Amino acid sequence: MEVGMGDVTVKLTLGGFSVEVSGPSDYVDKKLEEILGRFNPTSRVTTREGIAVSPPPQTEVGGKKVSAAEFLKGASAQNQTDRAVLLGYYLEKVEGLSSFTTTELAHWGKEVKRPFGNVSDVVAKLSARGLMMSTGDKDGQRAYALTATGEEYVASLSEAK
Repeated sequence: MEVGMGDVTVKLTLGGFSVEVSGPSDYVDKKLEEILGRFNPTSRVTTREGIAVSPPPQTEVGGKKVSAAEFLKGASAQNQTDRAVLLGYYLEKVEGLSSFTTTELAHWGKEVKRPFGNVSDVVAKLSARGLMMSTGDKDGQRAYALTATGEEYVASLSEAK
């Protein structure tokens, strides 16, 4: 389709899924609503900008914080990259860390009895995918934090369960 004057193009990326829609504004709106409606519409929240987003995963139950193992069980982690991004989210949102190191991720992987093969390699892949980013140094090691895209990916893992 050739984009004409007055047409819009919207690119939407959720985790590993990406779609681009071009055309008149009402057509683009309609198509995006159809696409978003296919991905469990009951668990989505509409922001004031009108964009559908997934709610964050549950980090408390009955006023008590969930354990890292419970948090992982509540999501559909398929592999160690999924576990790493979930544990990074857990460290930031539940444990209150502003950043974390590969040593801390490895510790938490062992804590939940799901150790990583090579945590540095996993974090490098997540950084390359834009799900984590380096935030400088912490205790003499490179520190990382989740990106906004990483947080969206965590939400998609928790809703896929």
